[in-house]
Amino acid sequence: MPSQERQLLPFYSTTQRVIIAHEADIFCRGLHSLLETCEEFEVLAEVNSCTALLDAATKTTVDTVLIDCALSDGDCIELTRRLNESPSPPHVVLLASGINNELLLQALLNGASGYLTKDTPGHQVLACLQGLRRGELALVPYVAGVAIRLLVWECYRLAATLSAHTSTIRPSQPPTVEAQIDPSQLQPETLYGESHRPTAWPHLTAQEQKILRLLRLGLSNKQIAARLSISPYTVGKHVQHILRKLGASNRTQAASHTPFEGPQARDEQ
Repeated sequence: MPSQERQLLPFYSTTQRVIIAHEADIFCRGLHSLLETCEEFEVLAEVNSCTALLDAATKTTVDTVLIDCALSDGDCIELTRRLNESPSPPHVVLLASGINNELLLQALLNGASGYLTKDTPGHQVLACLQGLRRGELALVPYVAGVAIRLLVWECYRLAATLSAHTSTIRPSQPPTVEAQIDPSQLQPETLYGESHRPTAWPHLTAQEQKILRLLRLGLSNKQIAARLSISPYTVGKHVQHILRKLGASNRTQAASHTPFEGPQARDEQ
C-alpha cells in the first residue's frame, strides 16, 4: 500500500508535479492541456512507454504519475509496484478504458493512489487529482463503490485463508514461531496462489484460471507466456479452451466474464 511519506502532498508546494505515460499522443496532449487549465498542476513530461516513465521518474522529483493501463512494453501493475518501492514514491493513478474488477483490485493492493476511466469528465479528473493533496484516493464515487466491495471481498478471502492455516495447527500444541502468520507480511501472490485462491471458475483448469486472470489484466499472449514460463503457442491454445468453456466469442468478452454474472453482464449494464 502507499507509503506514509506520500499520503499527503506537501501544502507548502505550489504545484503538483505530474508525469503522463500514454501511448496515444492525442489523448496525452488533451490530458496535458486539461491539467494546464489549473495552476495547481505542472506537467513535467509526457512519455509513451514504461521504460521512459521509470527513467523520467528517477531523474526528477515527481508527485503524481498518470499511467495508461494499455502501455505495450510492460505490466501497469508491476510498474505501479516498482514506483511504489522507490525511495520517494509518487502517487500512481491508472488510466483505464473501463472498470476491470481484477485490474482495479490489484492496482489498489499494489499501492496505486487512484483509478480513472478514460471517459471521466475533465472536471472530475481535476477534482480527483486535487484530492490527492488531502490524502484521498483518486476515485470517482462509482469506482470507489466498486473498489470498496472488492476490498471487502478480499478481506473475507483473507479471513478464510488465515482460518485454513490456523485449523492445521493441533489444539494440544501451542503454535510455533514458524506456524504463526503475520497478515502484514502476506502478499497477494501468496494469498491467492494456486493452493489458496478460491476456485472462481470451477469448470476451468488451474492453468486456465491463471491465464484468464492475466488476460483480465490486459496482458498479451506473449506477456502471459513470459509470466508463466510457457510458450506463446501454449498460451494461445489455453485461450481457445477458455473462450469455448466460457461461451465467449473473443478475448474482450472473456475478460469481462465473472463467475457471478457471465460474459454478457457488463454489456447489459
